[in-house]
Parts: sequence; C-alpha cells; structure tokens
Amino acid sequence: MEKTKSLWKLIGELKKQKKLEVAVFYEEVPIKGVIEISEVDDSLEQIIWKADRKILPVLKETRHIYFKLNEEIFILTVIAYDSKEIATSFPVLALDKKLNRAYVRVKTSESHPVRVEIEGIDFFAEDISEAGVGIISEETKIKNLEEGREYSIKLNVKNEEITVKGIIVYRKKAGKSVERIGIKFTHIKMKDRDKIARCIMERQREIARKISMFKS
Repeated sequence: MEKTKSLWKLIGELKKQKKLEVAVFYEEVPIKGVIEISEVDDSLEQIIWKADRKILPVLKETRHIYFKLNEEIFILTVIAYDSKEIATSFPVLALDKKLNRAYVRVKTSESHPVRVEIEGIDFFAEDISEAGVGIISEETKIKNLEEGREYSIKLNVKNEEITVKGIIVYRKKAGKSVERIGIKFTHIKMKDRDKIARCIMERQREIARKISMFKS
C-alpha cells in the first residue's frame, strides 16, 4: 500500500513538473535531453512523453531513460517511440546510480581494447573511467580475486603500460558462470590518469560519431 502511495505521489510530481531532464546511456556515455508529459494512462501504467530528438537515436540501442528527482534516481522503460512521442512504463527506482557518477565512464572499444593484468592473469576491460575499471570474466578465471582486497594492476591503454593500485569493490553475477568485477583505483600517478582521460575523450568522440550515424 505504501509503495502504491509513493508511486502515485511521484506521478503527481511529474505531472506538476511536466518537463523532465533525462539521460540515456550509450556505451556508458550519458546523452542528455528534456522530455515533456503528454498523457498518463493509469490503467496501462504508461506515460506518453513529447520526444526530444537528441535522445531518439540512442533509443535504438537502449530502452532505459534515467532521471533524478528529490535526490533519488529513477528509470523509465521505453515501450514504443516515434519521432514525436515516447511511451514508457511508470518510473521505478534505479539500482545502478549512473547519474551520480563523479567520473565519465565509457565502454571500451573492440578496435582499441584496454588490457588488464591482475596477479598475472590477463583480462580485457569492459569499461573504464579515471577512477576505475570494470571487467567481465568467467568465474573460474577470477575465483582467487577477493572483494575488498587491494591489488597491483597493470593496464595497457593505447599500447602504453600503466601500473596502478586498485581495490575490488564488488563482484556480481553477469550471466551463467560469468561475473563482473568493479575495481576502484586507490593509487594512480597524475600522468597515468591523464593518459586514461585522453583515451576516454577519444572514445567519447568515437561514440558521438556512431550516434550521429544513427540519425541518418
């Protein structure tokens, strides 16, 4: 009952606000826009929004729209869309607090992968930021890597080797016999942070070019 009351209070706030600043993520890069409520269908638990052309191309690749309200982050799931309108589910609380990230994160490029070595084991990074790196791997390969432990880590970024220290902040299932591990850098030289930042900027430009191709 309380959950239902909270949902309708949230819907009421959205109706009053009408326009909503949102973000959709393409390869971990946020694309920001503004959508506006046209209609709320209580029976179907759907909201119809006036579309923002900036986010439309990305909806070909993702169905999640994020927004922040009263310090909470919510997700709208896209049901259907066209050039003028977007139909979404009612909002739900986001488990992944993407909008609160202090650093830009990008999904790594297949053509220029980032290699990661921990305890003599080689991985390819799934994504990277100036603050850390994410890896997806078979459970058997990472079975000896401990959550909460700090490791010396070698990164190969654009054919340049970087040595950092980092702590595994989480391990979680990412599929059958597969896990994702998140690593937060605890010690990194400024010059090496700059190398990662340049790599991220180049990747952002590459992603922007891909998004512009969606528009055509």
